[in-house]
Amino acid sequence: MRCPSRRTVAAVARHALFVTTTLAASVGLFSACSQDSSSSAGNGGGVFVPSGPPGEAIYLRSCARCHGNDRIGDGTAPALDATRVASLGDEPMRFTIAYGKGQMPGFGGLTPTEVDDLINYLRNF
Repeated sequence: MRCPSRRTVAAVARHALFVTTTLAASVGLFSACSQDSSSSAGNGGGVFVPSGPPGEAIYLRSCARCHGNDRIGDGTAPALDATRVASLGDEPMRFTIAYGKGQMPGFGGLTPTEVDDLINYLRNF
């Protein structure tokens, strides 16, 4: 049986380092986009969760980071004004929320009730 060469060992070590670094970066990226419902005003998380319509808390937690608290967008994410929201049917909105579109990530971790509350919030508030 042959002993692994130094070159093979070095290549394996580089690959392991690359995979570990990529995994750590991915975890950081996904945790920044997580929908952690435990963040609230009273838990020291620094996130204000209002006691308004059910969809408002979901919007602020999952969407406002890019679309803005006032829904005017941030330059890369479009505004979610009444005209844009009215032009979309419920099913296209559900699909976009679940799977994302363009640079927007999907939020498949939302329950069907949360998605309905979010759509209702976007349409009516």
